[in-house]
Amino acid sequence: MTKILSPKNDYVFKKLFTQDHEILADLINSVLELPENEKICSVTVRNPVILAEDISKKFIILDIHAADESGREYDIEMQVRKFETYPERALYYLCRIYAAQLKSGKDYSGLNPVIGIHFLDYELFPDNDDFYFNFMLRDIRYPDLKLTDDFNLHIFELPGVEAALKKKTHPGLEWLYFFNHVHEEEEDVMQKQYNNPMITKAYDILKTLSTDEEIRHRAKVREESMINEAIFMAGERKKGKEEGIKVGRKKGRKEQAENTARKMLARNMNIEDIAEFTGLDVKDIQKLNQDIEGKT
Repeated sequence: MTKILSPKNDYVFKKLFTQDHEILADLINSVLELPENEKICSVTVRNPVILAEDISKKFIILDIHAADESGREYDIEMQVRKFETYPERALYYLCRIYAAQLKSGKDYSGLNPVIGIHFLDYELFPDNDDFYFNFMLRDIRYPDLKLTDDFNLHIFELPGVEAALKKKTHPGLEWLYFFNHVHEEEEDVMQKQYNNPMITKAYDILKTLSTDEEIRHRAKVREESMINEAIFMAGERKKGKEEGIKVGRKKGRKEQAENTARKMLARNMNIEDIAEFTGLDVKDIQKLNQDIEGKT
């Protein structure tokens, strides 16, 4: 049997949920805990095309931009790699989608809510004992007072799902468990594991995608590009750290030389001799001397 591709690969994730909008609607309904009278019946994916040249690019975001029948806009993402500017990028994306709605000649009343649904395969808030976070525009002193309902970011940390499963605290847990384990499970186990028929449907689609050699190749290329990107970023961080240490040492040596020069100036030693002893420039020592004289 062909090994099932992991839906946590963002290329596979997007390929899966743009194949069938019914399972995408169910994913949104489940993880947002939408009540029966507010459930989404259909969605339209705004960016279904995945360009072949984008798969191997660094820093490309394979998100899903969708809208439901009421006009609400969604940014749905699977994030495997942790990077420092994720919060800023997430905010920027939501703002960009919101601003893009305002066409020339229209007023702000025509803007529809923008909702981010981001699945992270890492802990963004490791000190918080939870896996689900919902960010909105609220007053810091009066949390019940919202500025608007138009801006909302839901973050799901997939590593925290395992502990939450025991408590059954969220209706979207089946989908989150699916993301974590479907590529590890045997088909008969998988069919017994889930109650949601849409997850079974997603599994069947994923199984079909997994038999496509071109899709498997692209998924592998995407995974390798993300690994290379992580290695590159780790190298840049190491390089920056080493450069910082080098600059710090150089700064420390200069400060030590300046302190020595001040002591020698206090003993009225010759500036040229001080320069030769400390390695400082004559002009720097003259400036130090002027500063000393200015304080006396």
